[in-house]
Amino acid sequence: MQKKICVILLTVIVFLSGLTLGVSSVYRINRVTLETWLVSEEAKAQASALQERLECAYQKDSIFFADEEKAREIVKEYPYFRISDFEKSYPNRLIIKVVEDAEVYAVENAGSSDYYILGSDGTVLGIRNTHVNTLNGEENVLLKGLTVTGTNGRLPTGDSCFSSVMALCEEMSVQLGGIRRNIVSVEVFSRSPETIYRVTTREGVKFYIGNPKSMTKEKAQRAISEYMGLSNEQK
Repeated sequence: MQKKICVILLTVIVFLSGLTLGVSSVYRINRVTLETWLVSEEAKAQASALQERLECAYQKDSIFFADEEKAREIVKEYPYFRISDFEKSYPNRLIIKVVEDAEVYAVENAGSSDYYILGSDGTVLGIRNTHVNTLNGEENVLLKGLTVTGTNGRLPTGDSCFSSVMALCEEMSVQLGGIRRNIVSVEVFSRSPETIYRVTTREGVKFYIGNPKSMTKEKAQRAISEYMGLSNEQK
């Protein structure tokens, strides 16, 4: 009797082991699909390299335990990209969707002739010796009078005015439907005795915003309202 029970137990163990191995084999990742929404040729070139990195990272992993964190760590090395969705397509495929954070601003790199190229939220996308936009050849909005340093994928640091400059830019961008359409530069014009920012438009109109860290949104709205109210001749 005892021998029969042992045989049954061994049979069950073998069966479960085979079942586990079978399921494990079926549900191991063998394909990573990268779906992209890109606008620049530079980003398109980087997308193929990102695809290879992701495939290597997840190859043979169990789809049950695959998580987004591994992909996010890899994408950090490609600051132009941002993950918008992470899906599991059973039994063995991952679908990772990324979008390009298009460049909008350029700020001088302290101590060099290069520029930090920034996305719409101020994140550093790269460093170049020109502030020209790689997508259409037009100039990105220049942020002047700032002394900052930065690394890819992070916000620049080192200047207390940077956050308020970005807050001003973000609100102007909302009011204009995109800041690059009308604005050429935003400059820290004066720091003492009063902080003043100077904004220059494509027509050459300049407006000055005093104490910009206070009521930033309201001041940006007022400035753009006044600007949009000008006739073509006045601009």
